[in-house]
Amino acid sequence: MSRAPHGDPSAGAVPRHLGIVPDGNRRWARHRGVPARYGYRRGADRTVEVLRWCEEAGMETVTVWALSQANAAKRQELPVLLEGITALVDGVTAEGGWDVNVLGSAEQLDTLGLTGLSGRARDAAGTGRGAGLRVNLAVAYDGHEEIVAAAHAVIAEGGVEALDSAAVGRRLERWGQPGCDLILRTSGEQRLSGFLLWQSLAAELYFTPEHWPDFDRAAFDAMLASFAGRERRFGA
Repeated sequence: MSRAPHGDPSAGAVPRHLGIVPDGNRRWARHRGVPARYGYRRGADRTVEVLRWCEEAGMETVTVWALSQANAAKRQELPVLLEGITALVDGVTAEGGWDVNVLGSAEQLDTLGLTGLSGRARDAAGTGRGAGLRVNLAVAYDGHEEIVAAAHAVIAEGGVEALDSAAVGRRLERWGQPGCDLILRTSGEQRLSGFLLWQSLAAELYFTPEHWPDFDRAAFDAMLASFAGRERRFGA
């Protein structure tokens, strides 16, 4: 299903599910000679702003990759990054009208001292979605592990005989992760790095050179115009 975005002059199709890899917060800070925490805080503020634009455009779900499992295990600046994640979660939940879901490893969230975030991770089947934008914050997230967890959940519910690709897909949808229409990555990086591996089968990809804090409304509208002008082949 396609919808006409409210704020985009192209008035073409918009993605129902947008995935975002918001790269470039540290580089943004480095280029300005300020501490990295300012970059992450600016990136958190930008994320909330972009989510508002997504809602205006008529999107249903947006998944933002805030922290991978690999980076959680090795980044020296992890304390600063965690400050940014906390600011992001606070900013998103403060909006009030969004259905916020934290994805990722509950065990690793606890290890990182983010127990409060793991408590916000919910099974969408038991919560009942509201009418607002669904916002998935992927924290301590790994696309491989997400698929494994979904397979384990299917087996736990129906036995190994119930395990097939359709069942895994349904489980991911219950977690608020339907198939993705468009994946955005900023700061000039052109790879998925394991983000939304299952859901990206038919997704369009959009790479842009702006660091995430510089991804403004003009860049957002350019992304939507690019998506609206594509002939989608849905993985074929």
